[in-house]
Amino acid sequence: MRIGIIDIGSNSMRLVVYEVKDKSYVVVGQVRQSARLGQNMENGNLDRGRIEYGIKVLHHFKEYMDSKEVDEVIAVATEAIRKAKNKEEFLTRAKSALGKDIRILSGEEEAFYDYYATVNTIDLDKCLMVDIGGSSTEIALIEDKIIQESISIPFGSIVLTEKFNLKNNEKEEQNLHNYLRQSFRKISWLKNARGYPIVGIGGSIRTLGKIDRFRKDNAMFISHNYSMDQKDVSEIYELVRDYHKGVVKRIYGLSKDREDIFIGSLATMNILMRYQNSKKLFVSNAGIRDGLLFEYLLGRNKRVRDVLEFSLDNIISNHMYKGYEGKDLFKLVSAMYSALCKSYPYLIGNGKVLKTATYLYDIGTNINYFQRDRNTFYSILNAPINGLSQKQILMAASCASVFSANDLLKEFFNKKILSSRDMKIIEMLGILIKIAESLNHGVSDNTQIRSISLTDSTMVMEVRSKSDPLFKLEELKNYQSRFKYLYKLNLDVRFV
Repeated sequence: MRIGIIDIGSNSMRLVVYEVKDKSYVVVGQVRQSARLGQNMENGNLDRGRIEYGIKVLHHFKEYMDSKEVDEVIAVATEAIRKAKNKEEFLTRAKSALGKDIRILSGEEEAFYDYYATVNTIDLDKCLMVDIGGSSTEIALIEDKIIQESISIPFGSIVLTEKFNLKNNEKEEQNLHNYLRQSFRKISWLKNARGYPIVGIGGSIRTLGKIDRFRKDNAMFISHNYSMDQKDVSEIYELVRDYHKGVVKRIYGLSKDREDIFIGSLATMNILMRYQNSKKLFVSNAGIRDGLLFEYLLGRNKRVRDVLEFSLDNIISNHMYKGYEGKDLFKLVSAMYSALCKSYPYLIGNGKVLKTATYLYDIGTNINYFQRDRNTFYSILNAPINGLSQKQILMAASCASVFSANDLLKEFFNKKILSSRDMKIIEMLGILIKIAESLNHGVSDNTQIRSISLTDSTMVMEVRSKSDPLFKLEELKNYQSRFKYLYKLNLDVRFV
């Protein structure tokens, strides 16, 4: 089953095509055009040229979906269309181009779908969610992963750019800052979110994260769940101001089709973080389209139980062979990890890293079995894993391939992303996966750890196997010396 989800925004129009199977999904295509429907809206009407361009985009979307054999289309529009006096003309022509009615979302619905995307892809119990679009900004207060309050404010990157002349004009810049603070003061419930982390949604926020990744030499990281400090946002704001003054000639990560409207969005986030005393900004790749997808998969208002588990299951379902033993291995690995954490407390807190590494330990085989370790490293590093930070994803990729990808790890160590302790933890976790592989020896549900005990010199494991353990014991010999080097313990495995 393939579905196409179209989001007609004030700045850009996007189409994402998903392959859906039960409750799993994979993106098979995406098209984005900067239509700027919210620009040049005189007397509340959509600009004639913008309408013509937008209809051409929808014709292209239809052609694209036909080539991908899309079975179902969900199409929505937001603030620019919602407030336009001539929206019926656009909607009539849009239906003719797509063969599908366009659903206009209310501000509250926009906030809901943003919220639904957030709680199902980012593992935060409480946050302030902010979606800065072209013509509106949605803000929602989330506590215990439930939306408590929400509002749609009728300004965004395009509106602020047209309202204020921000290029090298300090007086207008100050007027913008005052306008933003006054707008935030009118939202009485914002005080309940003082100090909360902010989850930022929208193209401008993704651009902000991209700029930060480039300037920190972290461009290899995917943007979803990338975190920034308030200081980072302020520094990038100053950088963009210098760019508009001509002091800075180029900003890596800032695209030409966004540079004229970006500073308004950036100012909004900078002022809001200061106003709220929010120290952290999490960049979200998910938004309205993802919220609509989760509604399609789960039904309305049904959150996934575990953000990380859901995304890992989704990856395995879409990319791994029948009989894949990653989840089965984790039963063995988690038993060893729990026992060792009692004697090595600095391992505590890496359970999610180890789970991800074990679940996806052999994902590289879907590219080339004979280069699977190296492929596994890059596959995990670039996989759509939700619920982990970029550093945790890097550590998981490293754990899964640590004994075959040391040259890759040195690159990240040199960039000061990983500390010497991180490198040691990666090896200590990685050896547990190798031991579990030896115990299972490629046969799922064959081996069970009955007990683990630690003495001053030895870790003793009593293991039950449904088959002759001869080859398992031979395989274990390859890792006993490395285990002793890392843990200062002998490894004594007894099959009972």
